[in-house]
Amino acid sequence: MKQSPCVMLVKGVIHAGIFGVMICLMAGMAPRAAGPAQRFMTLTSSAFKNHATMPAQFTADGKDISPPLTWSHVPRKTVSLVVVMIDPDAPGPLAFRHWIIVNIPPTAKGLPQNIPHTQRIAKLSSARQGKNSFGQFGYGGPAPPPGPAHHYRIMLYALSRKLLFAPDCLPCLQHAMAGYILARATLHVHYGR
Repeated sequence: MKQSPCVMLVKGVIHAGIFGVMICLMAGMAPRAAGPAQRFMTLTSSAFKNHATMPAQFTADGKDISPPLTWSHVPRKTVSLVVVMIDPDAPGPLAFRHWIIVNIPPTAKGLPQNIPHTQRIAKLSSARQGKNSFGQFGYGGPAPPPGPAHHYRIMLYALSRKLLFAPDCLPCLQHAMAGYILARATLHVHYGR
């Protein structure tokens, strides 16, 4: 029995559809090559653990020196690193700036404790420190008023560019980094009096 051209066309479309579905299913079942495991940039300190109390030597009640920091898993395309420490619990419209250091070389594995209070850092030739909210270059340790402990954030940013200067305000820094952040990591610490 001879089939009409319309019936033959419909059968052809159905067969093509079934064949296409089978190819898709087979492709979905095919083993895929395992890609590299995604690693997140980490930030730690040998002086305290994440969410711990800041030791007094790194505060205004002690030597007021910067803490040691260590990081890992910096993205390959990183051109510079930025470290910022803020107190979001301080009164005022903006978080209190305790530390801004920009243009840290991407090959650096961390920062030693007691970074000098200077704009330029001899051991990190390209790095520059901005002024903290105390009005000084470099690190200024926690000095909260009496009462509940304040929570501080030490943040590490991996950037795909260098910054032209170390901004002395957080909105300026955020604006300068916008669109260039490859990864970030945060270390939380608290301190009270």
